[in-house]
Amino acid sequence: MQFLLKLLARAVVAAVLLGVLFGGGYIGGWVFFAVISVMTVVGLWEYYSALHTKDIRANAKLGWLCALLILIIAQYSENVRLGLVREGGATLGLADLNVITGSLHLTLLVLLFCVAGTLVCQFKMREGESQVVNAATTVFGVVYIGLLFSFTLHMRYVDVPALMGHEAGEFARRMGALTFVIGPIWMCDTSAYVVGSLWGRMKLAPKISPGKTIEGSVAGLLGAIIGALIFGTWLGLSIWQSVLLGAVMGTVGQLGDLGKSVLKRDIGIKDFGTIFGPHGGVLDRFDAILFSMPLIYWYFWFLVMRVSGT
Repeated sequence: MQFLLKLLARAVVAAVLLGVLFGGGYIGGWVFFAVISVMTVVGLWEYYSALHTKDIRANAKLGWLCALLILIIAQYSENVRLGLVREGGATLGLADLNVITGSLHLTLLVLLFCVAGTLVCQFKMREGESQVVNAATTVFGVVYIGLLFSFTLHMRYVDVPALMGHEAGEFARRMGALTFVIGPIWMCDTSAYVVGSLWGRMKLAPKISPGKTIEGSVAGLLGAIIGALIFGTWLGLSIWQSVLLGAVMGTVGQLGDLGKSVLKRDIGIKDFGTIFGPHGGVLDRFDAILFSMPLIYWYFWFLVMRVSGT
């Protein structure tokens, strides 16, 4: 009964979170940007606050500024790219490649500013603190959270049905790419949690995350593949594409989860936050998604470049 209550609590929180995320995503534009920005700021706050338990004083204000600049660049570039798509009738190609390249250059410029800025911030040396650690953790937070979250904005504008030549409704065209990542990842998490809790015996990585089991990990991988097949069929992907991408998400997502567990164990905390109740904080909920989103985005990008012959 206790397990069922925990599962129900997780389902309720997930439903509310999906409502906000998908509602903002369907509207798109700067509304979705605002949703992702809030999640990014909260995620960075969780991360920088957790570092205080180790007496690490990362420059949170600089981190927030650089992360938001990266998100602004991502959203603005997609607005420009969308305008080019509407004019040219293409989904992705050389016509808007300059926009993507410009976005990449500006993002690298922000990261350079972040590195230089955090080093300057360490000029005011405090006794008992490591300036190297303070600077490194500031930049790491911007890359790990800000940069990876920016791919959520990019993915919002990938029209998967159009890429695959598949007829689909408005929701699939607007939210299909995001759903294709979020759905299988959360099916992976749920499958791993249920199977691991009920039947898990063999520990997967006891020194990193004692609760994770091999049985749960296998179930999570299968859950991701099944989820990718379901959502891939909806969006017009072939079976082999869905299986391949599902396996990638099921593997990379769990590696991202373990990577987050390494950080938590080193810092000495159970969860990064409590904003999502039984789901923990932003980083606890989106760790696997953050790692998988760039890979799926790049897959769709290079697939289109190949298919279009540009």
